[in-house]
Amino acid sequence: MAQQRPDRRMDPYAAEFWEFTRAGEFRLQRCTACSKFRWPAAPVCDECLSESYEWALASGAGTVLSWVTFHRRYFSEYPPPHQVVTIELDEGPIFVTTPVDLDNRGLADGMRMELAWQEATDRHGDYQLPVFRPSTTA
Repeated sequence: MAQQRPDRRMDPYAAEFWEFTRAGEFRLQRCTACSKFRWPAAPVCDECLSESYEWALASGAGTVLSWVTFHRRYFSEYPPPHQVVTIELDEGPIFVTTPVDLDNRGLADGMRMELAWQEATDRHGDYQLPVFRPSTTA
């Protein structure tokens, strides 16, 4: 069953990203001029200012940079305590997401994480939400 989530912000680039997630694909924009991955998706590369890009499949692996536990309710869909984790993806971009399969005591700086999916829904429809869990590989 899909979990009710706050509404996603949609623009043409975000819509493309979310369409990939519906198929279970974690794709990020990659500049075809300099090969830099970028997130969030944008019309130009922040490295070389090129407008050319492709949607490249990302590994779904990364390292914990930071996290926070919210003890106050900001959205009805997120009862406290609610955790948010910042992951540096192996491809370079920083991705803010929800950790799964662990608690606050289990998080550690530099911890390896891997992609997981959660069924979600909002006013734009059903989608797969990319979340991260502790890596099962060494």
